[in-house]
Amino acid sequence: MTETPEPSPTSPLDAANLDGHTVESLSDYLDSGRTPRIEAIESSPAAQNALAALARLRMVAPRVIDADAAADQFAPRNDHWIKRILDQIGVQANAGRDIPISHDVPGADLSISEGAVRAIVREVGDDMEGLLVERCRLDGDVETPGAPVDITVEISTFEGIDIARATAELRERVERAITLHVDMALSSVIVRVRDTDLTGDEARAR
Repeated sequence: MTETPEPSPTSPLDAANLDGHTVESLSDYLDSGRTPRIEAIESSPAAQNALAALARLRMVAPRVIDADAAADQFAPRNDHWIKRILDQIGVQANAGRDIPISHDVPGADLSISEGAVRAIVREVGDDMEGLLVERCRLDGDVETPGAPVDITVEISTFEGIDIARATAELRERVERAITLHVDMALSSVIVRVRDTDLTGDEARAR
């Protein structure tokens, strides 16, 4: 079984928030390839959110560890980064508000969830080397077509990355992805670097 970090007392991965399932049982289910199928897990939105988050954590964790090892560090420079990702699961996986999709079908009500938009942003970040998307927030009246919306993305960067270039590239990629997949009046994409080995002045000088 792959070792899974213990959730904090207030973590959304507590069993009380997972329809009675535990992190350990969900991790085991993930290890098994989700076979045989357990209907109680597959039919639980909370468990599905946690499975997706655990799968993502497993995918990005080696990248963080490898980057730190390459920088002659034997552990992630901030040992709270895993806890922060876990503690964001409940917030970031929540469906949130509905964003209308324009269409020409009479009587139809089409929309994409706020959670789905956040997932698009995370996937964009996961395709890039040297950074990890920790949080994404949509600010504005997303439920009103044409209303301006700002997207704020919080990231952590790995040792040695050109921060200015990485944040600019992430911003451009997020803008393209949102324009392609979401019917939303995107006003701006704000990228905030949460953890880095550089000071703010050094990052701006790059």
